Amino acid sequence: MNTDHLRALAAAVDEGTFDAAAAALRISGSAFSQRIKALEKDAGQVLLTRTVPVGTTSAGDRMLRLARQMAVLEDETRRSLGQGTGGRTVLSVAVNADSMATWFVEVLRQAATWDDAVLQLHLEDQEHTHELLRSGTVIAAITEDPAPVSGCLSMELGAMDYHAVAASALLDRYRRKDGSVDFGAVPVQEFGTRDSLQRSRLAAWRAGQSGQSGQPSDSGAGGMGPGSDGTGAAGPPLHQVPTVGGFNAAVAAGLGWGMIPTGQLPEGVLEGTHPDLVAIPELGQSRVTLHWQRWSAGTKALDRLTAAVQQAARNMV
Repeated sequence: MNTDHLRALAAAVDEGTFDAAAAALRISGSAFSQRIKALEKDAGQVLLTRTVPVGTTSAGDRMLRLARQMAVLEDETRRSLGQGTGGRTVLSVAVNADSMATWFVEVLRQAATWDDAVLQLHLEDQEHTHELLRSGTVIAAITEDPAPVSGCLSMELGAMDYHAVAASALLDRYRRKDGSVDFGAVPVQEFGTRDSLQRSRLAAWRAGQSGQSGQPSDSGAGGMGPGSDGTGAAGPPLHQVPTVGGFNAAVAAGLGWGMIPTGQLPEGVLEGTHPDLVAIPELGQSRVTLHWQRWSAGTKALDRLTAAVQQAARNMV
């Protein structure tokens, strides 16, 4: 397949419109449209949706991955032959926010010394980063999914332990007469709509409550927010705080309880000596095993990035 046609496909997705993509490639709009039509004719399928922004069809997703692989391999080969234009290899990587805020910082320190590559980081929940790899948006991802995406390698990095944490003043407001806390009513925090850590711990707590009483919990059936369980039962208030620093600050402020990784916990929380925050044994903890998935078609820059990620992951907590 023509590499210029493949670059046009990637540009359309990156820029969002045909006009912007044509400008980025420094060609006319009609020449750009001809490249896309020629690629679709070669593939025998429609690859792009003519929407704003431009989208990919399922066939387009597969072709986009090929386009990005070809661009990286071609650019690196040209540089190795002394034919490069002085540009840097673009390493697009999907990273979960908690890794980004902790152990992945060491990767950034190493990348700061590279003079032949740049990083483009995409933040996404670890349960969904592999989707960006499958679509061709990124060339590597930190993911919870160990099964390698087609055309990729998968390697285990380690595990992050998450603890249910809340402000003690918040829990005191929801204590029953016997001193226990009604976690079916305590406000909850999530990083975003795809963050399922809190939901899984709350569901486990509710299952335990039902097992002890022999009756279904009266605080909703595993959902959060009004009617989120599909029955109309009201769950606890649900807050969304989509930054790591903001999420932890909101827990400390008493907005809701949330799952925080060990590496981000203030000193004394797990030991029970922190003046304001407490770990919640009733909700327990979750261990999230992370994997590094990357294109199997390696380049020197991607191999170097992989080595940096593996080294930094040794300090994962």
